[in-house]
Amino acid sequence: MKMHSNRWMVPALLSGVLFITTAPATAGPLDQYIEGAKKEGAVRVGITIRQKVQGKVAGQKYLDAFQKQYPFLKVNFKRIGGARERNRLIAEMSGGVVNYDVATVSETMVPTIVDAKLVRTVDWAKLGVPDSLRHPGNVGVSLRTPVFGIGYNRDLVSDDVAKTFTWETCTDPKWKGKTAADDRPQHLKELYHLWGKEKTLDYAKRWAANKPAMEPSRSTGAQKLESGAYHLICGMARRQAKDLQVYGGVKSIGIVFPEPVPVGVGDLIFVTQKGKSPNAATLFIAWTATKKAQNILDDADFSGHPSFEGNDINDVIKGKKIAYGSWKHSENSDAVLAEILQAMGFPVVR
Repeated sequence: MKMHSNRWMVPALLSGVLFITTAPATAGPLDQYIEGAKKEGAVRVGITIRQKVQGKVAGQKYLDAFQKQYPFLKVNFKRIGGARERNRLIAEMSGGVVNYDVATVSETMVPTIVDAKLVRTVDWAKLGVPDSLRHPGNVGVSLRTPVFGIGYNRDLVSDDVAKTFTWETCTDPKWKGKTAADDRPQHLKELYHLWGKEKTLDYAKRWAANKPAMEPSRSTGAQKLESGAYHLICGMARRQAKDLQVYGGVKSIGIVFPEPVPVGVGDLIFVTQKGKSPNAATLFIAWTATKKAQNILDDADFSGHPSFEGNDINDVIKGKKIAYGSWKHSENSDAVLAEILQAMGFPVVR
């Protein structure tokens, strides 16, 4: 019998050894940044989170977890706080002084840093950052998500009564002269885009008729709530209440979250255009958007995004209607706040 050879057949067995061809491993979306970050060796981070709150570690837990994830990187951290520090940051970067690889600004400052070309854009979606945290223009990622509720003094208002609160509670004559609010009521800005202009401004007028104290300092307002000067703070940030409860040991302050629950976009963190370590900065920001990081952030700083399963705020407001802020809405947030405050009898937004 004549044997026919087939030039497409390759012997599988040669000299008693079986050769198996395997496909090369697929490169992960972060691999190129990891390799680049190994060469950079360090990352300079300037964000709003505090390393310690009232002597107890908060942000340090968050930073340590990133360090553990990427042990080849040294994290150099400095807090960038309020508007004054952020304005100085922008001025320095515009002048060519870039002290950070990861920096932060408020939502209203985003157009400024974009126009000044201070941002290195990244395709964050490809790196696994969810829509809930990603700026649509790939400018950066939101961090420290604010969730707003009604804070109350537990010595003056029982927990059972507080559970019945709605946003209309703040307009109830029963509480006239007994409530307070931030003089930039951020929660109403988020409700505005769900309720609409007419309903929100009508609410603002009725609330103003109830004579709330408008506090320029959130911390001062919280201190007065703790002391019993106020019964309620309408639109109190969850993070502020939890800081006092957990780190301050304050038992007289409670907080509830009426529907719809206002949830803001938070700070924006971004990769600076001329930073020394753009790969390490990209790793840090992508890591902040993971479930693990957000749950650590919520546990340590009470500012994780409520869309992530397993953190406290997700459990607290699960099943409730939520008024989510958005980057699109943030572009006109100052104008919206101006409308609200004018309806309440204040001429300008400070």
